[in-house]
Amino acid sequence: MLRYIANDGDRLDKIIYDNYKTLDVFKSVMDVNKHIYGKTILDAGDIVYLPTIENQIKVKELKSLWN
Repeated sequence: MLRYIANDGDRLDKIIYDNYKTLDVFKSVMDVNKHIYGKTILDAGDIVYLPTIENQIKVKELKSLWN
């Protein structure tokens, strides 16, 4: 798990996007950051924990027209 120390005015969504390249993990990141719940703009020194999240590849079953 990485630890990010915020600068004054950092946005939580930008920190998450910069590290994961998606916002789909926002809830997972917030689950380990209850101490900043409800803050979208952070203060200098706020700590954001960035958990290791494995890529969950969604596999869609293909249905064939022929057997």
